[in-house]
Amino acid sequence: MAACAQGSTSLIAFLIESGANIDMSDKGKNTALHYAVKSHRTDVVAFLVSSGANVNKHNSWGDTPLHLAVEKNYEDVVKVLLNSKENNNLQVNLRNILGCIALHVACLFGHIKVVELLLQQNGTDVNAVQEDGWTALHVACHFGHRKVVELLLQQNGIDANKVNLKGDTPLHQAVRKRHYDVVASMLVQDSVKLDIENNRKRTPLLDAMYAAHLGIVHKLIIHGANMNAVDNDGNNCLHLSIIKKGMFHSEVEHIYILDKCCAKLGLPIKKRLSGVGVASYLSHQGANLYRKNNKNVAPLDLIGDADLKEKFKVLFPPPQCMLCEVNKASMELQPCAHTVLCEDCSKIQLKTCIESKRRRVVCPKCTEKAVKTVVESVECPKCKEKVESFVCPKSEEKGVQTVAESVVCPKSEEKAFKTVAESVDSVMVEEIHLHRVSQKLAGKWMELGRELGIRQNDLEIIRHDYPQSVREQGFQMLFKWHQSTDPEKRTLQILKAALKETECYDALKCLSSEFN
Repeated sequence: MAACAQGSTSLIAFLIESGANIDMSDKGKNTALHYAVKSHRTDVVAFLVSSGANVNKHNSWGDTPLHLAVEKNYEDVVKVLLNSKENNNLQVNLRNILGCIALHVACLFGHIKVVELLLQQNGTDVNAVQEDGWTALHVACHFGHRKVVELLLQQNGIDANKVNLKGDTPLHQAVRKRHYDVVASMLVQDSVKLDIENNRKRTPLLDAMYAAHLGIVHKLIIHGANMNAVDNDGNNCLHLSIIKKGMFHSEVEHIYILDKCCAKLGLPIKKRLSGVGVASYLSHQGANLYRKNNKNVAPLDLIGDADLKEKFKVLFPPPQCMLCEVNKASMELQPCAHTVLCEDCSKIQLKTCIESKRRRVVCPKCTEKAVKTVVESVECPKCKEKVESFVCPKSEEKGVQTVAESVVCPKSEEKAFKTVAESVDSVMVEEIHLHRVSQKLAGKWMELGRELGIRQNDLEIIRHDYPQSVREQGFQMLFKWHQSTDPEKRTLQILKAALKETECYDALKCLSSEFN
């Protein structure tokens, strides 16, 4: 073993030829190969491996030579050991006494190159768990190694939402440790779920509230996190915001809507990042001020300033009962979980939830895959000049109008005809346009819905009924607006104005391109 630590391959060869046991170990169960790895003697490691040393031997901590090489970030040694797999039966998924495989160790220290080497090996279990249920992704997220996280998320078969023994997903870990860049990288992955509850019933958004990291809170919200999730105590994000002592921090990107909310409440600049200031932003994003926790306390009850409480009530009124339209909707129906009735009306026996019965479900994916924009030539009856227009090939289902129905040739001398510039804003918005716009809304769909006059209760129902896709939530909101609005108010001008007010610029650009 001393010869291995010193790097004397000739002495090692002599000892082996003399009958020395190549796999003998010391009191700590370290073999000659363990010593060679610790000493970073790559040549000795290669010699021992070629001489048949057992590459899978555990020391008293359960570490194999591969564990040690990975921990030390000895890329050259790792390569030698991995290249010996065929001849020496190297097991890449062996665990130490903590249940860690080599990949866990590499992710713990953020050794990106070593992680790459391990992932390139056939058989490396990217979803292997430690004794506490942590995967490699949990480890990388907890310690904030963004590049490692991004690399792991690219692997086929990875379970990005696997929970540990406490019910935490990797996203929970990144949020709790306030690793904003890691959270941002995870949220762009469709496979990462936002609303998984851990053993304390906390979603990542609720954990972000406990961590008081406003930047992460905002990031989760714009990606569609459930604003009304509650923890074991029945607290939603507003409870946690209002009871917070001190200020929120780490805004990262300036949240302009927070400025607007504080201005409406008359809060001074120094209160902008206070619990009440953040609560106004959360309420604007759809959080329920009237949801009572297990102690029968609503977030609104926690606001001590009577004048401020009244301002909150005016800006964010409670949802109305859908039957009497007078009392506050407070009763949650099962199994749909819609809160649509007051206590009095809930005594009326209903076969089905009134909202579930009246809702018309439309699949937004049918147009994404089957419907394409087709250019059709339309001739003006006066000058015979062709005008291009968009036509939906599925128009027989919904009677989709073309732009040509409202836009006519500018050369026509008849007074009934208008120029494109004069008429484009009065064009009727059709379902095909709603699908395109919904793809660009992300988490701003609720804010846009409120701007378009949709009741908060209806928005919450949409969120509940379509929890898996923010895009689908956005489409259902737009479809509800389209179906419940007078035809003369379904215009491009009105929708564009709402998109501009809510700063949905990508969606606005998408909508404008439809008519240019």
